[in-house]
Amino acid sequence: MNIGFLLLTDHSEAVNGKLYLVGGGWNVLRFPELPHDWGFNIALGIDVAWDETNRRHELLVHIEDPDGVTLGEGLSANFETGRPPGMPPGQEQRLVMSIGTNATFNTSGPHAAVVQVNGEELGRARFYLTEAPQEPPANG
Repeated sequence: MNIGFLLLTDHSEAVNGKLYLVGGGWNVLRFPELPHDWGFNIALGIDVAWDETNRRHELLVHIEDPDGVTLGEGLSANFETGRPPGMPPGQEQRLVMSIGTNATFNTSGPHAAVVQVNGEELGRARFYLTEAPQEPPANG
């Protein structure tokens, strides 16, 4: 099993095996102050190998802070990808999904959205968080 893609998005939806997104592919967040609550989506495609179809798998997705501590509860779900009639032997099946999440960020630095299947890490989308106070408007 492999990650086909893993993107951080402002908003995304998975419909009929396709991904629709707005504001995707970012890797930097700038907040005026910390702590800061923020919601976003994690868009991913998991390529399920022929011999891994028609079996249940456990998916875990969570956000990690710079120290590797999990923020919030994350997502835990089971999935099973079947083989449609007429599928050629050996062909992978891509499972496309979008996961909405909300996290409270307390620390600047490198963070990551981490995807695991059956206890094995398949990928991580790294992003950098910084506290950038807004400048007061110039008198004009």
